[in-house]
Amino acid sequence: MKTYPVVEITFSPTGGTKKVADLISCYLGNITNTVNLIRHDVSFSDVAVPSDSLAVIAAPVFEGVIPDIAIERMKEIQGNHANCVVIAVYGNRAYDDGLIQLKDTAELCGFNVIASVAAVAEHSIMRQFGSGRPDEEDSKELKKFAEEILEKLSSDKELSTDYFVPGSHEYKRLGNLSVVPKANASCTGCGKCAEACPTGAINKNNIRTGDSSKCISCMGCIAACPKGIRKLNPVFLAAASLKMKNLLSGRKPNEIFL
Repeated sequence: MKTYPVVEITFSPTGGTKKVADLISCYLGNITNTVNLIRHDVSFSDVAVPSDSLAVIAAPVFEGVIPDIAIERMKEIQGNHANCVVIAVYGNRAYDDGLIQLKDTAELCGFNVIASVAAVAEHSIMRQFGSGRPDEEDSKELKKFAEEILEKLSSDKELSTDYFVPGSHEYKRLGNLSVVPKANASCTGCGKCAEACPTGAINKNNIRTGDSSKCISCMGCIAACPKGIRKLNPVFLAAASLKMKNLLSGRKPNEIFL
């Protein structure tokens, strides 16, 4: 089956979304270019996807929608009518309006969104939920999704972009949750957390905490800390885990719409 040059565009603060995107992209073809939407120090307005490429756009779901900053950066990209797969990655609760929002945004950028995927990755805050995902079972399932996408692309029929995707076009609003990770006195000031922060919420002159007005609680700084000393308040974490346990437990599904 024919494969394609793949342009992979991701917003993946803790790496889970990138893992899912890589698993699908590698089955679709050769990744010829990657665009990291985490970078807050660059403009994405000069990113133009070749029309003969296949774009894979992946972003995480926060409280049922895609983070505003990811949407804003994605809107700068020129799709040039390239075929596109969008992937909304959720932390084992639900993806709500996140997938339809991602599809809508990609279409605004000029992409032909021929497939939409919802996939699970380990929860970025309460990591015991969806732990280890995407795992081997996910990998096999995502490979099957990629095969379905390639089959659609190889069809003689006109590629449809008008297919059902769950969710509302009147997207949910993100709540006011702002939990800011902090480092303790063992922090060496290496700056890895500041480099990983997508919003520039960590000042290199005051590295141990973050600006709550900028922080989107993505946990990218925790994932980037080489010493593992940047953390959330354990009391908050325990309370949140108890409150959300019923919603986040069990093995939630990956889904494809095309």
